[in-house]
Amino acid sequence: MSEKKALLAALLAATVGLSCRSNHRPDVPSVPAGPDFCLKDSTYAFTTVASDPDGDSVALRFDWGDSSVSFWQGWFASGETVEFTHAWSDTGAYEVRVSAQDQRLVMSESSDSLRVQVVIRLPPDTPGEPSGPDVGGKDTLYDFRTGADHPDWLSVAIRFAWGDGDTSDWSEFVLPGSPVEMSHFWSVPDTYEVTAQAKDTYGLTSSWSEPHIFVIRPSGRLRQVGAPIIVPPDSSGFLIRVVNDGTVEDTIDWLEFLDTPDSAYMRDFRIDANHCGYPIPPGMPGTGPGDTVHFTAPVTVAPDMAQIVELFFGEFFDREICPPGTPVNVHGGQFVFRFSDGSEITVNP
Repeated sequence: MSEKKALLAALLAATVGLSCRSNHRPDVPSVPAGPDFCLKDSTYAFTTVASDPDGDSVALRFDWGDSSVSFWQGWFASGETVEFTHAWSDTGAYEVRVSAQDQRLVMSESSDSLRVQVVIRLPPDTPGEPSGPDVGGKDTLYDFRTGADHPDWLSVAIRFAWGDGDTSDWSEFVLPGSPVEMSHFWSVPDTYEVTAQAKDTYGLTSSWSEPHIFVIRPSGRLRQVGAPIIVPPDSSGFLIRVVNDGTVEDTIDWLEFLDTPDSAYMRDFRIDANHCGYPIPPGMPGTGPGDTVHFTAPVTVAPDMAQIVELFFGEFFDREICPPGTPVNVHGGQFVFRFSDGSEITVNP
């Protein structure tokens, strides 16, 4: 076979192979992206992305939901973002969809729809994030407020979604930008998102606002923060830091001191390391090795506060309360704090 005939045969085989390869329909285009509120007789742009599993270029066609369908436009590279424009001549709600077609005229299914509300006037602006407390307790009313502007300076009403499945009624109509305040209570400790929405006198509604995060805490809850801090040997003691995550004052009900082999005794109980308080009464029993002393110390910790609880130790013969007495080795001792909710913290200095 001549060289020329061989070349022609190869080209023919390649052409036949290309025409016989399997073809797949284009992927369903992405949901059209664009404004969901549009003014009548105004032009708006909408975008979509269509891909083809064979890598073919695609043509696109929009169905605007008003009995009008665009012409096929292409060709666009697979995966390219494409923009179309449209204007609606009448008000109403329209479902915008898009379809794709490859170079062999095989069509995709229609995309999911974007719902577009065409109005004579624009809706209210989205309200600002509601303002109010960040933390609260259950079954207590808390106030939140926000406002919303309007591009046509129409009066607006506001409602709140409280994040617990409950949504308020609409407020009275107020001037755009005027604050609206409402109250709500929660019965279950948890984290909630408070949002707001605006409505104008034509019944058009805004999008929901950004959420305000609101935490409902239990009535009282003390917890230790971090590990116990062992103070230098010459101070004969250690510290723990306790924080109140609750919404009411909580207390450390009592302290249990399991004595050390050195027969040390707890000689001072301090709060915030600023003053002495709650000393061990002289002559309290239980200072022998292995004995247990129950020492009631009703320390009050305020809500949203953290306090330092400090323990000092002295030799059995040292009865001074302030300042700390002779240093003593308390290694191996065990100290248990019990809080008002029954929880405990055990410290092993």
